[in-house]
Amino acid sequence: MAGPSNDGPVFFPCHAPTALAQSRPVTSTLSHQFDRRAAHYDAHAPVQREMAAWLAEWLPPKIDSPALELGAGTGLFTRQLVGRTEKLVATDASPRMIEIGKANLPQAEWFVADASNPPANQAYRWIFSSSLVQWLPDPLAAFRAWHQSCAPGARMLGGWFVRGTMREFFDVCPEAAPFVWRDAREWTDVLRAAGWHPVREEQVEVRRFHTETSSMLREVHNAGAVVPRRLSAARLRSALRDYDRGHRADRGVPSTFVFLRVEAVRS
Repeated sequence: MAGPSNDGPVFFPCHAPTALAQSRPVTSTLSHQFDRRAAHYDAHAPVQREMAAWLAEWLPPKIDSPALELGAGTGLFTRQLVGRTEKLVATDASPRMIEIGKANLPQAEWFVADASNPPANQAYRWIFSSSLVQWLPDPLAAFRAWHQSCAPGARMLGGWFVRGTMREFFDVCPEAAPFVWRDAREWTDVLRAAGWHPVREEQVEVRRFHTETSSMLREVHNAGAVVPRRLSAARLRSALRDYDRGHRADRGVPSTFVFLRVEAVRS
């Protein structure tokens, strides 16, 4: 079993943007993967839950409505929103996630929608997302679609995992990365190119310790993320041995997560 985040979070500011990074399509059908694991997602998403709470620190006491949450999943971040706005639309690409979220939080309006093609209401005053953006196959196009779905002057508050996440594993097995990782500078460039003006940003680093490398990978897998099929079982076993040999400490095998939170205004 995985242990808690027992290295305290390390906060550090973000800096000026650099050139845009190239995108690579996600290697699995995400809605299908998350749909299969929806019933067990909450039990295997401690980092996502912790980061949703951290992202919620930037929520205003009152959220102008209508508000839209993309990639709401089972509602880890939705529960932070429902008491602050009169109208919240919560969406996810996974039908099973939507079923669970609606049962948990009926105060929101739930329906299935792809985050890259949000409801074209054009009147949303806020757009929210937590632990979603790193999965977008074309973030620039998605951010532009979000821009088009909002009213002038609308705000976006999002948090997602950035470069440095699971670096111990990707150092020994770089081909396992399901997408191109970006850092904070690259992400702010993408936002600006899509018509969003970041007004504040910050990232945090947390570490979890596991008794075995296999338990680390199992937790990530059960939360919906999968190792690409192009990776053979033999290669994966070799990478896990290298991971264990190179990173094991007294408290177990560490896994680092780096999470960026951004508030931006529709320009």
